[in-house]
Amino acid sequence: MKHRNSLDTAAAAWARGLEPSKDALAWLRRARRLAPDDPRIALDLARALLAAGQPAEAGAEFAPIAKRHDIAAAWTGLALAEQSAGNSKAAAKALAHLLTRHCLAPDPNFTAFALHVATQAGFSGVQQVTPTGEIILHGTHRLLGARADSKALNRVEGLVAWEKEGLSGWACRPAWPDEPPCLVLADATGQRRNIRFGKTLKPDDSAPLLPRHSFRLSARQLHGLTPPFALHGPDGANIMGSPLDPRALASPPIPAAKRGKPPKRIPPQAPLALLMPVYRGLGETKAALASVLAAMPADARLIVVDDASPDPALSRHLRTLAAAEPRLTLLVHAKNQGFCAAVNTGLAEAAGRDVLLLNSDILLPPGAIGTLRDAAYADAATGTVTPLSNEASICSYPARHGGNAMPDLREATRLDTLARQTNGAAAVEIPTGVGFCMYIRHDCLTATGGFRDEIFAQGYGEENDFCLRARHLGYRHMAAAGAYVAHVGGISFRAATRGLMTRNGAVFNRLYPGYHEMILEEIAADRLYPYRAALDEARLRAACANKRTVLLISHSHGGGVARQMAADLRKWRRAGYATLLLVTQFPTNLATKTPYPWPSLLCTGEAKDYPNLTFSLPTAMPALLALLRRLGVEQVMLHHTLGHDDSVRALAQHLGVAQDIVVHDYASFCPRVTLLRHAAPGEPLRYCGEPNITGCISCRAQGGDLFSKLPMRKLLARSTAEFAAARRVITPSEDVATRIARHFPGVKPCVQPWENDAAPRPLVPPPPPGVARNIAVIGGIGPAKGFDVLLDCAADATSRNLPLTFSVIGGSADDARLLEAGVFVTAPYREGELPGLLAETQPHLAFLPSICPETWCFTLGEAWAAGLPAIVFGIGAQAERVKATGRGLVLPLGLPAARINDLLLSCRF
Repeated sequence: MKHRNSLDTAAAAWARGLEPSKDALAWLRRARRLAPDDPRIALDLARALLAAGQPAEAGAEFAPIAKRHDIAAAWTGLALAEQSAGNSKAAAKALAHLLTRHCLAPDPNFTAFALHVATQAGFSGVQQVTPTGEIILHGTHRLLGARADSKALNRVEGLVAWEKEGLSGWACRPAWPDEPPCLVLADATGQRRNIRFGKTLKPDDSAPLLPRHSFRLSARQLHGLTPPFALHGPDGANIMGSPLDPRALASPPIPAAKRGKPPKRIPPQAPLALLMPVYRGLGETKAALASVLAAMPADARLIVVDDASPDPALSRHLRTLAAAEPRLTLLVHAKNQGFCAAVNTGLAEAAGRDVLLLNSDILLPPGAIGTLRDAAYADAATGTVTPLSNEASICSYPARHGGNAMPDLREATRLDTLARQTNGAAAVEIPTGVGFCMYIRHDCLTATGGFRDEIFAQGYGEENDFCLRARHLGYRHMAAAGAYVAHVGGISFRAATRGLMTRNGAVFNRLYPGYHEMILEEIAADRLYPYRAALDEARLRAACANKRTVLLISHSHGGGVARQMAADLRKWRRAGYATLLLVTQFPTNLATKTPYPWPSLLCTGEAKDYPNLTFSLPTAMPALLALLRRLGVEQVMLHHTLGHDDSVRALAQHLGVAQDIVVHDYASFCPRVTLLRHAAPGEPLRYCGEPNITGCISCRAQGGDLFSKLPMRKLLARSTAEFAAARRVITPSEDVATRIARHFPGVKPCVQPWENDAAPRPLVPPPPPGVARNIAVIGGIGPAKGFDVLLDCAADATSRNLPLTFSVIGGSADDARLLEAGVFVTAPYREGELPGLLAETQPHLAFLPSICPETWCFTLGEAWAAGLPAIVFGIGAQAERVKATGRGLVLPLGLPAARINDLLLSCRF
């Protein structure tokens, strides 16, 4: 049976959560964890939490939806949640957003609530706007909602595209979304047509919380009109994709890779204009402008284009700054025209100058402009130059695909300085520049022209179009490896942004066939890699300067290994050491099932911090050793080698330093790691009993999941030699120490428990007789963690109608099978979420059905921290710890499900 993927499972959980039942809230929470980025699920969860009398948690869900999507339901819910939680001022603030930006039909119940909130917040009444624009006053002065935002109330969001048959698209008025908006088509001569709407489309990624009212105009209906066509609402602002010109869209395609004859001479340097279109993001824009004004040369001009920002505070700030700063020229659009048109407005003002095109969410270090200008004039064919940035497409750093943390200006300046010191004037050709910060030389700009808003409308694809047109004229686009500019990304997005990106992407690929292949070639070549790696090393050497250094080696698969390694890293740092961590680098596409070994990646604790310090071993061993010696590694802690090439095991020996080995599992003598095997094909896994070498050889011959390719005797010989050479062999429990000593006579492990079990842990009282027992199974439940045992217990509880419920607090190997068996699964949780999940589930006991001998079992400590007695099998560290503390019950391994359930029902502590 093929079970549904996680998205389908999220949809199924969401549907269950909308059904009236006592478990509805739990299902919505599961859906939220499985689809954390779906605002529709978040909104329904927020409503359910509010209805369940949990206003604080409801408010935490409503707030980001209201801020990101600005819908009436979220602001209303937030106001109700804050008021219920006793936060009158916060409730009034949410209500003010609702009243000033959204239309409301008359409703006595809402009016009563609004007046109550307003009165408590010190207002005498409220003002609201109806869908027809009528203003209703409830009071005479100092009214909550009195400053109605006319732009927001009349704004129309939407998307239009050209098809062979004509125009099609959708529109919505966010202030009153359930009814079709007023939308007008205007042609180049001023002729106007009112748009008539058809059916309402389902929400999609471009507008997940808005109904989309569809429209279509055939070529026959457009007959007699002159393009370009503009579609706008009552406020005069174009919807996404407008204006558009079918004639421009029909331009003949030109191969993307075509290259024109390059200019022969470097032109004279021109003065510089820095150009910044602005739409949203007051805080980010203020910070960007401050950094630009501090960094720009004395002879440069700053041109800011206010593209009819919907934020009055932002427009006021721009006017104030322009009045005080003579180097700043402010240009204002009367209505929103989009990024392309805003750029063109600024380019016209900057005629004859070089232009540094900037997004309004950048932070510009003082030295970056000089580096970009030097690169622009280093070669006659250079047309544009782009710096490195945390978020800059192919120019992203440190991770090449973006998603890096946004630094503050101080850190951005440090990175820019370090990039210049490390990479100097190095520049690498790239297919196109990146428009967040793109230096355009004046001759390239004059030859190429501006951005084509008649094709790309509000933007997305326009800078690539500009760069390919410049390429076809002979210009090249360079990435300056010695410059760095910080970039937030996504500040000016509107509801239909994703739809516009999809539309423009299709248009762009038709205009420039082969572009996708050109980008794939660039990604494969990755010509910026040596410079990213050099900058990574420079940062790493700075982090380790003047400190003693320790190297830890492990895998990247998380779990208890990652948790303990993080603790060790903290311990070493508290002792004043610089810490290095060598982990495995995950493949770009995990679906390809890239076989081990994976490249090894060097960092200080987080793989994402230095993603370019990768080493394909054993080939790159000399380079890795050289770097580790430069960094002054004094000792090594070997936690785990899963996924690494075997040569990593000898790093300490090559470096001539001491090594401690930390035992996390049984890989030293068990090719399957867990001491589990199938008694027969198709049978569930069982503890193997740790037979002699003959039994291990027989088990290994069965194939299956083997984590070591070495024959059994060679595996034991290698482990014997490694343990003998180690300064210490560290285990977290006596149980695993005993097992290691039994298999490797002469090894005397050092036992260092990973948690303090002696700390007081009061347990919750058992439920009174007659109350069903809720059993929590914590963590990721796979075969080794007792998945089959849990299924059997659930089946027995159902067949005997026992007052037992099982809940997996986490994920499992097969959620669908557990859910079908009546076991609720919360879905995987993130660090720090478990206490809240346990509080939601309110279990009476923790059942940890691991069938392998755990070396520690962190979930046991988490169960005790929640006050839960723990039921475990009599094997491994889990049994050792329960026996030592008395905080639970130890069951014989292999006990039948019926007997387990009987004990779960009867045990008391």
